[in-house]
Amino acid sequence: MNKKIGCAIAYRKGQNNYGTSLQGYAMIKKIQQLGYDVEIINYIKQFTILDKIKWVINAYRCGLGRKLNVANQSVPLDYTKNIAIRTAAVDAYKAKKLLPLFHNYRGYDALNKGSKNYDVVVVGSDQVWIPSGLPTKFYNLLFVDDNVRKVAYASSFGVQDIPNFQKKATGAYLDRFYKIGVREKRGKEIVEALSHQTAQVVADPTLLLSREEWEEEISSSTINDSEPYMFCYLISENEDARAKATELAKQKGLKIICIRHLEKFRAIDETYGDEAPYNVGPNEFVKYIRNAEYVVTDSFHCTVFSHIFHKNFLTFYRSSAGKNTRNSRIDSLITVLGSSVNKLYTVGGMNGIDAEVDWDSVDRNLSELREASMNFLKDALV
Repeated sequence: MNKKIGCAIAYRKGQNNYGTSLQGYAMIKKIQQLGYDVEIINYIKQFTILDKIKWVINAYRCGLGRKLNVANQSVPLDYTKNIAIRTAAVDAYKAKKLLPLFHNYRGYDALNKGSKNYDVVVVGSDQVWIPSGLPTKFYNLLFVDDNVRKVAYASSFGVQDIPNFQKKATGAYLDRFYKIGVREKRGKEIVEALSHQTAQVVADPTLLLSREEWEEEISSSTINDSEPYMFCYLISENEDARAKATELAKQKGLKIICIRHLEKFRAIDETYGDEAPYNVGPNEFVKYIRNAEYVVTDSFHCTVFSHIFHKNFLTFYRSSAGKNTRNSRIDSLITVLGSSVNKLYTVGGMNGIDAEVDWDSVDRNLSELREASMNFLKDALV
């Protein structure tokens, strides 16, 4: 009888993050291709007042106090309507690709008891181990019964360093895992510094699917790209990146297609770009990258797909260097695949977008990484 695999993937209804949806789908698809019966563990939280207080205290200690107190900006009347259109497109993708595999567990006790239904519970990928999430006991698999095998695949801490007050607890949950695969080299260093475990750097799940598989995935998606364009996908409020991309597009004689107001309303996006579609699901997002002449981004997954489809791309960092920077995943991707470091704006400037890349070498590196990653997954689940 086949083993039953429970997957704790980054998922939240109403969240229109393309990378989260795509990596979750890719993760499930690859496990299914290995012949396993897969369920997505959907934890419906029922926090007590004490739980909520603990979460807020932990968030503040992790440096999220400023974010918790950001005042709402006044937004244009059509902003909410447009975001609802995008969210509906992403939710439609999830409804087709992910929701049929859901198994709901309401409350922590049901979640803990339900973990015994699985032979293996896998967490990953994406930034599932961010310090602010420690008290939920979900993505760190603290809810999983001691007798059930626990595996991490391409999990990320999302930060350069774990806060001192969490180091002991982090090491304790890491030591419960059977095998640990992380997405970045920094993640491997953190695991091996705080626990008795060794970790392997593995491919983000989106990299496990070949270019041909992604071509098939997006083949039915229709987008309005009748003339050449530059695709700009900027999550942070980086005015300089937008200005330089606009100038570059003019030099290249290209229009800009951009996705506006990512994560939250950004006033700078109101007048940015020539076209700003909202009815864009995850597959349309990938296709916009696939069909672009140039790509300018500060997104990890947009950078991933730029590699897969051999695009002329340029990646900006989303934040300055520091403890909570999430730039390490970009650095790790560029290093592991061996694409030009000039593709990072901090190194090559805007000229980096035309920097030559030995795509044959990148494809060989990706093939080796994909093979090693699949071997890790096979060994972890067998």
